[in-house]
Amino acid sequence: MPDTEATPISASERIELLDVLRGLAVCGILIGNMQWFSGYGMMPPALEAQMPMVDQVVKFLVHFVVEGKFYSIFSFLFGFGFALQIARAEERGDAKATVFKRRLAWLAVIGVLHATLLWAGDILSVYALMGFILLLFRKKSNESLLKWAGALMVVPVITYALLYAAFVAFVPAESLAAFDAGQVERWNESVTAVRQGNYWSIISDFNLKYLAGRWVGLFVQMRLPKVLAMFLLGFYAYRRGIFQDFSAHKSLIRKVLVYGFALGLIGNVAMAAMAGNEAPFPPSLPAVAGVIGYAFGVPAFALAIIALVTTLWQSETFQRVLSVLAPVGRMALTNYLFQTVVCVTLFYGFGLGWYGTFGATKATLTTLGIFAVQIVLSTLWLRFFAYGPMEWIWRQLTYRKRLALRRETA
Repeated sequence: MPDTEATPISASERIELLDVLRGLAVCGILIGNMQWFSGYGMMPPALEAQMPMVDQVVKFLVHFVVEGKFYSIFSFLFGFGFALQIARAEERGDAKATVFKRRLAWLAVIGVLHATLLWAGDILSVYALMGFILLLFRKKSNESLLKWAGALMVVPVITYALLYAAFVAFVPAESLAAFDAGQVERWNESVTAVRQGNYWSIISDFNLKYLAGRWVGLFVQMRLPKVLAMFLLGFYAYRRGIFQDFSAHKSLIRKVLVYGFALGLIGNVAMAAMAGNEAPFPPSLPAVAGVIGYAFGVPAFALAIIALVTTLWQSETFQRVLSVLAPVGRMALTNYLFQTVVCVTLFYGFGLGWYGTFGATKATLTTLGIFAVQIVLSTLWLRFFAYGPMEWIWRQLTYRKRLALRRETA
């Protein structure tokens, strides 16, 4: 094929359903992240038990319905987008996927700045890292993509079971008791540091420790294989043409919807009741069962949500309802970073200092309020502009040329 100039995907090439799914994922990710922004997700079990019953119920529902599902949906969409961009690169004769690699490199830069200067819970740098690994799979067959996705989902179960066995064999019971006893003290120290700290003290101390702990956690929890597995499923979906031609894949979508919700229901009840998150520490036997539930229940539930929205999208009535999410999805990077700015302003000491004062109910309602504002702002912005502000910057860095921002000149 001739070597043509690389350009961003045009509006006519966009699949609106994917923007809807991306917008829904942005909402779900914030509900999950709000546990850590507000601090209630870090609360020790001894203090959790003292929370009002409504907060305990809401926290259970967040784990059951939200935890892991929406970053999984976003990962799936990333894999789909990867396949689309690789196809465009091949059409241009770019066998090395140069533009996509540059796109990943700049995403990594944005992610590192986000993690170090604002909030350690960044996911962008993880996506960039795993995106480079995803490139190794671009020549694999469809069957191979599915086999690799399945194998990667099993990895966290094996590693967590080994971790539990190592603790049983080598860690004295009194050490675990001391760890539990120190949790409340560490929680109180964190609350004081975040509520009362200025920007520099929080970024250079609390955030730095949080960042180190997060990356250790990513490896302990085996989050990276989970992300890559969903990338591969999204890649497979593009190859099969599922979103390019819904009508030809109605049977497959229906099966994913039914079996995904069935397996997801069982797996997520186990995860929420026995583990509470994807890999609790210190490990325990019930948590091993919960991690198994997470490994299979979370991706199944995420795929079922995708299948449900895809099915509803076939109705004009539901299209009108769901389409309000599309502007948020088209500006997903901007909205993700906007959420961080709003939340650190609300909860950190250089803002309102509300860290540690919200239970699960108040935090989740706050999330819905923020997201409602994002729907309005995104819709208004895209009436006048072709891209979200961060999308515009990212595209210019990727394509190494100035792009028109206003709609009439784009």
